[in-house]
Amino acid sequence: MNKKIVVFATSFLDELMTHPTGEGEPARLLKEAARRNSLEVEFRCTRNPLDPVEAREVEGTVAVIADLERWDAGVLSTVGRAGGGDLGLIARYGIGYNSVDIAAAHTAGVLVTNTPGASARPTAEWAVSTLLDIAGRRVPHHNRAAIGKTKSGPSRIDVTGKTLGVIGTGTIGRHVVAMVRGFDLHVIASDPYPDHDWAAANGVEYLDIPTLCARADFITLHASAHAQLIGAEEIGRMKPTAVLVNCARGILVDNRAVYRAVRSGVLYGYGLDEVWEHSDLPLEGSVNIAVSPHVGSDSDYGKLRMQQMSAEAVVDFVDGKKPRYLVNEG
Repeated sequence: MNKKIVVFATSFLDELMTHPTGEGEPARLLKEAARRNSLEVEFRCTRNPLDPVEAREVEGTVAVIADLERWDAGVLSTVGRAGGGDLGLIARYGIGYNSVDIAAAHTAGVLVTNTPGASARPTAEWAVSTLLDIAGRRVPHHNRAAIGKTKSGPSRIDVTGKTLGVIGTGTIGRHVVAMVRGFDLHVIASDPYPDHDWAAANGVEYLDIPTLCARADFITLHASAHAQLIGAEEIGRMKPTAVLVNCARGILVDNRAVYRAVRSGVLYGYGLDEVWEHSDLPLEGSVNIAVSPHVGSDSDYGKLRMQQMSAEAVVDFVDGKKPRYLVNEG
């Protein structure tokens, strides 16, 4: 059986809307690297990323471009080089890598890379558009107008001149700050590693999260944390006219607490870029909550950069070079 490279990333072969320069080039680079190294390339982009990986799926695989499928210690110990398998690289198609047990990958001799910054600009654009949709009650207004009814409920929230709270001032958070300059917003921020030089140059004030929640009219989350940051206590500090946007990770916010707050009028609205998994909490009628299926990076620019960066990691690895953007050392 020939050794192979496997691509699980669901949008790796997508036809791009505007056909930018470089479209199709990442797949071609993979095929060329495979030929140089007597490997095969398999594109399994229709695989459901919600299904955990099984060892049989990657038998004989030396490198994978991974979507959000779960790579746990059990499968890594079997397929990794240290355990007698062939897998030496998991190139995550995106910035997040919590779907991979990094400690287990290290033990198994598997390198893990990601694509930092690849989707920063598209994700920032999505966060800003989500904020405007929630401030404008876009979803409730649509639901009314679509069935021939006129406006009902409170007025929309003005954006210009208000206070924006940014939790997480990495690349995405900074793009958001740059994009909203035309709204004349006062920007406050929270980050465990504040960049005071950037803040001074951009008129940003760093605060702790509780204080930020109390002062901000709009709050947008771009933290790299893997734990809840916004729960009932933080929501209780927010203004009843506040808008909360989470285009980072679903785990950062207690969605049930937010839902109760929005339905009861304690919070004006909520935008989430994740699939809504709470069937007992219906999103219908006048509830000012908008969700999307994790599409912040789903643009031509975002896809192409993730394709390029993940493919480059695989090409470097199979050519015997150290891949860029390692999150472990194998």
